[in-house]
Amino acid sequence: MSSWKSWSREKKQLFLAFILLILYLSPLFILGENAHIRVHDNLDSNIAWYKTLKNSGQLFGGINSVVPQVINGIPRNTYGTEFSGIQWLHHLFPSMLAYAISQSITRIVAFLGMYLLLKTYFVREKDGDWIRVWVSLALALTPFWPSGMLSTLGMPLALWAFLQIRSGKYSWKEWVTLILLPFYSSFVLGFFFFLAAMGGYYGSEIGS
Repeated sequence: MSSWKSWSREKKQLFLAFILLILYLSPLFILGENAHIRVHDNLDSNIAWYKTLKNSGQLFGGINSVVPQVINGIPRNTYGTEFSGIQWLHHLFPSMLAYAISQSITRIVAFLGMYLLLKTYFVREKDGDWIRVWVSLALALTPFWPSGMLSTLGMPLALWAFLQIRSGKYSWKEWVTLILLPFYSSFVLGFFFFLAAMGGYYGSEIGS
């Protein structure tokens, strides 16, 4: 109890926010296949596709490979790339456990990314701790499309890494962040627009 009293107000809020995030995610792990999850564009499609690709044994199949379980066989290239992190989760674990792990990754990264971005660049004042913590939690609890992964929720972390590199305050962590994010996001669904915005921003700076 004494250690709790010695914590700063921000540290206490971070602890409470993570407890809430764990409570939010816990039904996926505790209830497993009995948990309530999104059906549209998720349980009725993407999760089934991951499972079908796993059962076909064609995760690394060539462009002319066939996945035989669907409509008498469809080309392997109609499914997602083998370089996608969510494909690997569903390949290594049962579907619901893979779904729960994916949800945990995306929401935790969303929280940390927004917190770092706000604390480092936008809400640096000491008394802005409640904004940093609870805005980050609000983003982490967004009811996003699960198979989008970090296409949207990873943008705050990507922006933080870009701004760190731009300001010259970077280390290996920022480069690793930018290298790993594409493996757990979709270029088409999110990062095309993010990179276009970053290109426009840097271009305007160079032009001025």
